[in-house]
Amino acid sequence: MRALIPRRITAISREITVAILIAALLLIPVVYGQSGRVQSTLPKRPTIPVQDPQPTPPPVKPPPSDPKDDPKDDPKEETIRIASDLVTVIANVSVDSSQQISPLSIGDFEILEDGVPQEIVNFTRDSAQPMQLAMLFDASLSVAQKLDFERKAMLRFFDRVLRPQDRAALFAVSTDVTLLQEFTSKPSLLSQASRQLKAQGATSLYDGVYLAAEYLKPVEGRHIMVIVSDGSDTTSQKGLLAALDKAQQADAMIYAVYTGNFGISQNLRDLAGERALETLTRETGGELFRPQATPGSQTDEVDEQSLRQLDFSFSRLAEQLRTQYLLSFYSSNEKRDGAFRKLTVRVRRPGFRVRSRAGYFAKG
Repeated sequence: MRALIPRRITAISREITVAILIAALLLIPVVYGQSGRVQSTLPKRPTIPVQDPQPTPPPVKPPPSDPKDDPKDDPKEETIRIASDLVTVIANVSVDSSQQISPLSIGDFEILEDGVPQEIVNFTRDSAQPMQLAMLFDASLSVAQKLDFERKAMLRFFDRVLRPQDRAALFAVSTDVTLLQEFTSKPSLLSQASRQLKAQGATSLYDGVYLAAEYLKPVEGRHIMVIVSDGSDTTSQKGLLAALDKAQQADAMIYAVYTGNFGISQNLRDLAGERALETLTRETGGELFRPQATPGSQTDEVDEQSLRQLDFSFSRLAEQLRTQYLLSFYSSNEKRDGAFRKLTVRVRRPGFRVRSRAGYFAKG
């Protein structure tokens, strides 16, 4: 009986083992099927096609230089760069009263330097260039009675002549030279500055011309200097020729309104002062205006007439500043010797007269 029990247990164990194996075999397809369904629900990753890399272009090499294109090897370019400097000349043109003024062109002008014709490379009318004007107003004791008259005429001149692109500065000349108003295009500021004019001291006119030329030189545009004075100089440290040289170096054209006792008596006139103003204006291409009488020393009737004459002189000056031509050339003289070179400007049309500066100093 005991021997039969182990056998029965063994038989049962075998049956259990076989059953487990059969169940395992039956479950394998189910597991694989479920695994397949899970995988099918995952999003597919997009595939990015692999592109062949673009070949790197070879570096672009500049074309081989041509020795003829190198300005260093071009003697003509070297000459222009080193030895030639642009020379600018302001020309005042007037005509005979019987002729009608008509615009001039570049072909109507001729420039000679020391007698040698020069090629004009630039040509403009006054309207194309701003004007830089330095007004030198004699405020010495010798003009005390005339100061107010002259100041009024000067302010009307500024109103007439200044355009938005133009600028003017006001200097008071007595024993010392004082800059009352720096460059401005506003006549109102010049009017305010003119109230500081007071008759005092002696006259340092040549120093005033010298300092005004230094003031004008670095600015661009037409350089104009206007002197309102009797031309007398008593206290300048600079001489007339030094002042003139400085003005020519600054390419300044000088105009002057003579306020001495012209037309009254030779004994009352300062002839030396007149000659000085004549020299300054003639050598720089400007003009000297001489009102027939000056205010402040005669009767009220004469004073009023004198003021009209003074105002008329300023009107003529304003008209001239509006009818200027600017001419430029490269000198054919390649020397850099600092020498003074004489200039002659002509108009080829008959009946025209030209005033321009007598010459310039070459660069050293």
